[in-house]
Amino acid sequence: MIPLELVSIFVDLQNADTRHVATANLARYAGVAQVLIFGRDAEIGMFLPAPGLPQTLRAGRRWQDFLRRCADEGSAEASLPAAQSDADLPVWGQCDSAGNVIVAFLGAEPAAPTRAAIAALLPLLGAKLTGERAEIAAVGLAAAARESHRRANELNTALDVSRRELQSAYKRVEDELVFRREAEAKLRDAGRRKDEFLAMLAHELRNPLAPIGMAAKVLRTGHVTPHRLKQTCEIIDRQIRHMTKLLDDLLDVSRVTRGLVVLAHGLHDVVAVVRDAVEQARPLIDARRHQLSLTLPTEGAHVRGDGTRLVQIVTNLLNNAAKYTPEGGVIELELSLDAGAVHIVVRDNGIGIDAALLPHIFDLFVQGERSFDRAQGGLGIGLALVKSLVEKHGGHISAASGGQGAGSEFTVRLPRAREAAVAPDMSRHGDPTDSRALDILIVDDNVDAADTLSMYLDSVGHRLHVAYEGQRGLALAEEAAPDVLLLDIGLPDIDGYQLAQRLRALPQTADATLIALTGYGQDSDRERSIAAGFDHHLTKPVDVEALVRLLTTVLKRPSTRDVPHDAAPDNISQQMNRAHRSPI
Repeated sequence: MIPLELVSIFVDLQNADTRHVATANLARYAGVAQVLIFGRDAEIGMFLPAPGLPQTLRAGRRWQDFLRRCADEGSAEASLPAAQSDADLPVWGQCDSAGNVIVAFLGAEPAAPTRAAIAALLPLLGAKLTGERAEIAAVGLAAAARESHRRANELNTALDVSRRELQSAYKRVEDELVFRREAEAKLRDAGRRKDEFLAMLAHELRNPLAPIGMAAKVLRTGHVTPHRLKQTCEIIDRQIRHMTKLLDDLLDVSRVTRGLVVLAHGLHDVVAVVRDAVEQARPLIDARRHQLSLTLPTEGAHVRGDGTRLVQIVTNLLNNAAKYTPEGGVIELELSLDAGAVHIVVRDNGIGIDAALLPHIFDLFVQGERSFDRAQGGLGIGLALVKSLVEKHGGHISAASGGQGAGSEFTVRLPRAREAAVAPDMSRHGDPTDSRALDILIVDDNVDAADTLSMYLDSVGHRLHVAYEGQRGLALAEEAAPDVLLLDIGLPDIDGYQLAQRLRALPQTADATLIALTGYGQDSDRERSIAAGFDHHLTKPVDVEALVRLLTTVLKRPSTRDVPHDAAPDNISQQMNRAHRSPI
């Protein structure tokens, strides 16, 4: 039977923070002058003082010789200097059976029953020190924690006979291991969610970039009719809006990684959704020389949901078909209706889906782990994302395939809306007659962004000044006294917040309208902008129609600086709400 007092001392020896006091208690219990504990460092093959104890000793070489004898023979005796004295003292050392820990008693040899009880508990301490050494060598690595857990389990088996006597002490060790496993699981989960987010970000932004790039190539040829020019500009504008909408969702990392993306609900014509998706997928389909066949109903088909996400569902399925169909293949998209649902079927004559993979085809990252998708270099999130979005719209998706080389078929079923279709609200570019001419100063270190915005606002009748640095913008503001200042936040010499405060202090711009143009669109960013003196906060890429509409109100709406003090908070809140509604 192991005395409970000794068990309690060994429990304290498990923790580096209480180890120093515990060795003093062990020395008192064993009737010796001092107790030192050494653990084996597997990397250098030496015994070193345990964490929490003095790390240096006089006559280090003699101590190492003594420790080697203890490890080789199980126990040894010698005369060695203590940590606080140059005089030699009798030392008796004992090593555990696994060769992981040595306890050294200075001044005297403990009684035989005490030595036996300590020997029974040494494996527990040896396992703990081994785990600590591994943790110090590789903090946060799961392998170290698993090794520590494995050793602890082996030790639990070896000490099963003594479990009842050591129950209280063992429970504390087990609780510590459980806590560590939970912490490791949280770290792994956080890393996985981060990787999912980055993969999703790249995947979702790639689709609208394809038609934008193709439109740029069309414009670069120089042989563009007015009709084709208008069509190309509309494509670029529509895809930029699509990317902007995606960024608005994807920038909020915590919301996306926890699966809390909020859908914007509206009434959408599925035929228009399909045509937009075909436009996004067309570059990949054409690049692989596929033949695309569309079967669309003559009557209206409407569903309720997020238009951007509905387009994304169909685009991902078309891209998936194009990707896994050999060049020159056939892709069919069929849209059909019944009384309560809209059915979207995408089928191809491509490489097909193996029967073993088919039940898991919509699982996240499944494709990335199999040669089916690895050969194509895919991320393995497209179909999982499609399934999630379909279900968020109250629908269902299924996959079918005859096997390898037999092609595949994906069927999306969405609830059909009963209401009549609502004509799309086609945004109209700003009309010069909608607003009075304003003196506007743009300050942005992105030269292309500043110049193109300047050209556009000049084309709708405003007078423009442009600066690419904060100090130059400050000088121009003093000279020109503009009505409106559009300021980038991330300027190289002085940030936009400081520039706004200094502009408010100038008599020429104290009452001017300040608008922040930035890529940062979180609530905290908007609050900081208002606090710095901005009237409005717009995120990049800027919706120029919304900006023009905002400029038309500049001379019609009183500034917050003219509002009584007790009314200012409500007005600021309204401004922030208006900024929230501006596309990001």
